[in-house]
Amino acid sequence: MNRLLDRVLAVAGVFVLAMGGLFVLSPAALAASSNAIVYTDGTRAGEVWFNRSNGTRGNRAWFDLYDAKCDKHSVYVEYSINNGADERKKNDGGCGTTRGFNLRTGYFAIVYRVCVDDTFGNHPCSGWRSDHN
Repeated sequence: MNRLLDRVLAVAGVFVLAMGGLFVLSPAALAASSNAIVYTDGTRAGEVWFNRSNGTRGNRAWFDLYDAKCDKHSVYVEYSINNGADERKKNDGGCGTTRGFNLRTGYFAIVYRVCVDDTFGNHPCSGWRSDHN
């Protein structure tokens, strides 16, 4: 009987460790209110996280913009606050870099998406996401 219990506990332990590995997230992802991902050729090329103000960064909301692909193309976030004009912030730091961009304080509604700045004029983008501060 002890042998059976030992096997069950061992299998359960492996399962718990395996599941724990699935939930390892970057610090940017852990703090974010929402995110958007753009894919090119079936793999993630860029990601943006929208972070609501939390008392840091002058109590401003902000974006973390990540260039995930070593393809020599920058990524940018396109967004609009309170149905205003479209704005754009770019991460041209290269593969594996994240840039943070402060937005504003107080309540506002925002729509945003992340795109790849493809030199051929084709700018693949994620779908639009909406959030608020």
